[in-house]
Amino acid sequence: MTTENQLNAFSMISRLFGNLFYRSPNDPILANVFAWLQQQGLSSIWALDTDSQSQQALDSVQMPLDLNALAKEYEKLFAGEIPQVSTRLSDYGVSVEEFVHFRQCRGMPALESADHFALLLLTASWIEDNLDSVAAQHQLFEQFLLPCASKFLAQVESKASLPFYRALAILSKEILAAMADELEEYADQTL
Repeated sequence: MTTENQLNAFSMISRLFGNLFYRSPNDPILANVFAWLQQQGLSSIWALDTDSQSQQALDSVQMPLDLNALAKEYEKLFAGEIPQVSTRLSDYGVSVEEFVHFRQCRGMPALESADHFALLLLTASWIEDNLDSVAAQHQLFEQFLLPCASKFLAQVESKASLPFYRALAILSKEILAAMADELEEYADQTL
C-alpha cells in the first residue's frame, strides 16, 4: 500500500477512533458508524498488516453489539461520577493550554473544552485532511499524542469489561505506532 493511501486511511481511522472515544455509543452522530463497522468497514480501510491479536481486535470492534450495554460500558469507563479511565489530557501531564495554542496557530476550529484525549486523534485527522504538514503532525505526536496515548490506552485495555473498547485501544496503539514510525522515517529522510 502506498504511503498516501496509508495517510488517508490514518486520517479516517483517527477520526473514527477519536469519535468512538469522545462520544457515547448512543450519540446520534454515531448512528451509522456501528452499522458500517458490522459491515467490516474498518477492515476495508485498515492499512496495516494484521497478526492474530490485531485481527481479533478488528473482529471485536466489528461484531454485532448491544448498544445499550456498550453505552453502559462507555459511561463506566469514561463518564459517570468517577470514571475508571480519565480522558483528560491534563491527567497525563499534557498542557491543555499548549494544545489549544497548537490548534489556534494552525487555524483549527475552537473547542469548547480541549481537555480530552479523543481530541488528539481528531486533531491528527484534521491536520492530515487540511494542512498537508508533516511538521505539524510530528509536533502533535511528539508533544501531545504519544506522551499520553500509551497511558490512556493501557488503562482502557485493562479496565474494559466488554471486548469493544479493549479492541479499540489495541488498534489505536497499532495505528499510532505505525504513524509515528512513518513520521520518524520522513524526518530522517529530510535531514
